[in-house]
Amino acid sequence: MIEDGATDWGNGGPRPAADGFDIEARSKSVYEWVRQVRGGVLGGAFTVERHLSAAIVYFMLGDRLERDDVQSAFDEGLLTPLSFERRINVAMLIAPHFLSDDEVKALRGDLNALRTIRNSMAHKPFWFHPELNDKDQVFNLVPMIQRGKAPIALTSAFTHQLNSQIAGLIDRTATLAATVAKREKR
Repeated sequence: MIEDGATDWGNGGPRPAADGFDIEARSKSVYEWVRQVRGGVLGGAFTVERHLSAAIVYFMLGDRLERDDVQSAFDEGLLTPLSFERRINVAMLIAPHFLSDDEVKALRGDLNALRTIRNSMAHKPFWFHPELNDKDQVFNLVPMIQRGKAPIALTSAFTHQLNSQIAGLIDRTATLAATVAKREKR
């Protein structure tokens, strides 16, 4: 297993750095950046998870939600033990009552994509992949993470796209929870 921040040199082993390239300084800078990316993904996934939980609670309890003892019993007995994947599965049973078929399909796909990247960020190490110039010298270190069976480069473009997807999911799951709450509190 590669440890967080290790460099995967491949078959050729370590290579000399290009003139002016400070591997140690670059790795420290990127390591901190990856920590921030991971924190952002985990924080965003947590927010989505809270919205899914709210939709489940509103759907299952309806107006009984006003009783603290009922909500506490529900949270402790049924909701708390649910993993992120199971919350997604339960929410996807509820969503067709409030969303169109296309919206449900898109939400399911996006939630599963978030689940896989969230699990990678939470449970998998990242490593540096050295980029070589035409002289076989290291001129850059690219942070990588395993997502399923495929390695993914954690580039600025990838994280920008991921942040947009997470922001969209936060909005959509908040809307779902609010819609369920309104409908159940008639």
